[in-house]
Amino acid sequence: SPALATRLLVLQATPFCNIDCSYCYLPDRQNPGRMSLPTLRLAAQHLVDEALLGPELTVVWHAGEPLVLPAAYYEQAFALLHDVLGQQTRVTHSMQSNATLINADWCRFFARHQVAVGVSVDGPAALHDRHRRTRSRNGRSRGTHALVQRGIDCLRAHAVPFHAIAVVTADTLAEPAAFFDYFQAQGITELGCNFDEAEGAHPRSSLQGKEAEHAAFIELALQRTDSGRLQVREIVQAGQLLAQALPSWSWRGHQMPLNTQVMPLALITVNADGGFSTFSPELAGQPWPAYGNFVLGNVHRSSYLQALGTPAFAALWAELMSGLRSCEAHCAHHAHCGGGAPANKLYEHGHLRGHETLHCRSMLKRPFNAVLQHAEQGAGVPA
Repeated sequence: SPALATRLLVLQATPFCNIDCSYCYLPDRQNPGRMSLPTLRLAAQHLVDEALLGPELTVVWHAGEPLVLPAAYYEQAFALLHDVLGQQTRVTHSMQSNATLINADWCRFFARHQVAVGVSVDGPAALHDRHRRTRSRNGRSRGTHALVQRGIDCLRAHAVPFHAIAVVTADTLAEPAAFFDYFQAQGITELGCNFDEAEGAHPRSSLQGKEAEHAAFIELALQRTDSGRLQVREIVQAGQLLAQALPSWSWRGHQMPLNTQVMPLALITVNADGGFSTFSPELAGQPWPAYGNFVLGNVHRSSYLQALGTPAFAALWAELMSGLRSCEAHCAHHAHCGGGAPANKLYEHGHLRGHETLHCRSMLKRPFNAVLQHAEQGAGVPA
């Protein structure tokens, strides 16, 4: 309770990515396959047939570089989704891109369809180019910052709104002022920080053992957000959580704070071949024999609700619930988080039954504590 409803549909138009980031978690990013339109139609139609739609649905094109496919593909895909879902719910589209392929045609497409555009950029060239590089040719690769900057300039020239998401590594923590200065100099006002995570093909975070440096980074992020010059997502979200508690949901009478990453089918990820999963999107297709790569079914052969009745899901759900109870029992931040991200528990603990992770401390606990202390000192809550 409330009834199952899908809030976020993550669609992998293609697993392929045209660049090679050192911290990428995707296992199959050299695969040039694409999601067929019949597969896309089934992915949407199941939501209708199984009454999983609420008043709004966010469609995120992710898990590969979406812009390696032509805009004509998305023209057809958007029209198809409107045909299937348009009378059932309000659909909004979001694309997270490395920006290296953005040109005037893409900008016109984004504007025409009001796509929420996110640009992946790790700050100034000296930081960005250490990790976000072209694919190796003859043993050589090069940084991509100049290409990304060209994409950003194009978005700005066509007045296309966008936000930035940066992966924060140990290198970033060593140069935090230069990192934030870059975004402010670019006039970028919305910045999300994805702290380097141990996931999938990237088994170790560079932030391990960097707790003090991370604390200093968060303090600077709070200062920049509080000054009104930059809205750092983690600081803003912490302020929102401090001001208003999360809504709740219940299973078998047990009340829990709402977290779409642990609610069955609240978040559905559909891979390019039609295989689908739920919970953390980063789990989709990841090699893990005990859970069949976390693929619960395929839209060509089964429905989403049918997948919840399988032994594979029952085993996954039992272990995930054990982890949620562990969070509730051990974590003072549980009411503001709702059980963390299953993918991070898996890759940091080797199972889903645990509670605190480095990702928890980075993304929620330390930003929340910093904002709370800021408020307690009478400085207010950044907004």
